[in-house]
Amino acid sequence: MATVLLCDDELMNRKVASKILEKEGFSVIEVQNGKEAIEVLTHKKIDLILMDLMMPVMDGYEATKIIKNDDEFSTIPLIIISALSDKEAITKGLELGADEYLTKPFDIVEFRLRVKNAIKIGIYQNMLKEHKSLLEFQVKEKTKELQNALIEVQKSEKDIISILSKTAEYRDNETSAHTLRVGEMAALIAKKFGWCEEDVELIRLAAPMHDIGKVGIEDSVLLKPGKLDEEEFAIMKTHSAIGYSILSQKETPLLKLAAEIAHSHHEKYNGQGYPRGLSGDEIPLCGAIVAVVDVFDALLSERPYKKAFTLEKALEIIKNDSGTHFHPKVVSFFFESLDETLEIRKSLNDV
Repeated sequence: MATVLLCDDELMNRKVASKILEKEGFSVIEVQNGKEAIEVLTHKKIDLILMDLMMPVMDGYEATKIIKNDDEFSTIPLIIISALSDKEAITKGLELGADEYLTKPFDIVEFRLRVKNAIKIGIYQNMLKEHKSLLEFQVKEKTKELQNALIEVQKSEKDIISILSKTAEYRDNETSAHTLRVGEMAALIAKKFGWCEEDVELIRLAAPMHDIGKVGIEDSVLLKPGKLDEEEFAIMKTHSAIGYSILSQKETPLLKLAAEIAHSHHEKYNGQGYPRGLSGDEIPLCGAIVAVVDVFDALLSERPYKKAFTLEKALEIIKNDSGTHFHPKVVSFFFESLDETLEIRKSLNDV
């Protein structure tokens, strides 16, 4: 049985309307003003509201506005009641969100039809509302599932990149934390450039992959104790392109950045680097950043082909090569971050 909330301050009007409604099989709740109507709505399920406009305490205009602006009640059909001659009042009520109107005195046939139609519309609106809520819930659940799946994929991607970084490093120097230090140092400089937190984290994870292409370089070249000859150096230089080829198979943000770093971290500001001979701002900033921190950390590290440089000598080389090998702004930010950079070297010691 549908329940109608009848809101009218005139007793006679309520009795007439209630009699018609009850005869049609509706349950009727009578109130005398808008405030009482809203109170009923908070604890009763209502299928239709009949709202008089001119009432004390809270008139029908204010009550209609409140009801139609409340997500919980807005789909309940609301019919305003007004005198036949007061078209302005009817228009105002409809503008506030009323669904229909009835004029006093009531025409019984019209009254019955409009009430029945309004309740049918309300049933459909509730079905749509419930369907929408169900869809929203399902979308929310699916979104949550996708987000969780994405987190797992990203976690797996990070784990794989970490493993690959270590693989490349073990071929070069199995006791070194060089790749981790490069990632942390690169993140410091990226922050100085104003990168957002997400992008700083990406370069922290991607930079350790800069030399992944070394897995494709034969040991006789990679581990040679001493200076490489021209032919050997040409072979060594291919590790940038090899790294790019390995990392550019998928277009995720992390792998895309790692591929760009692998491809560009041996480019030089004066255009004399490899593999593409880029110069100045043609060099991706991520590659320019890694170029500085990679060389700095490598200078301070012992390798099969060289002894470790002193800190003073390493800093002198970085400073002197600003504007030729290295991007001047990157070098500037590198020196601004020097204390933190040295802390990274201290905390991530070679084993």
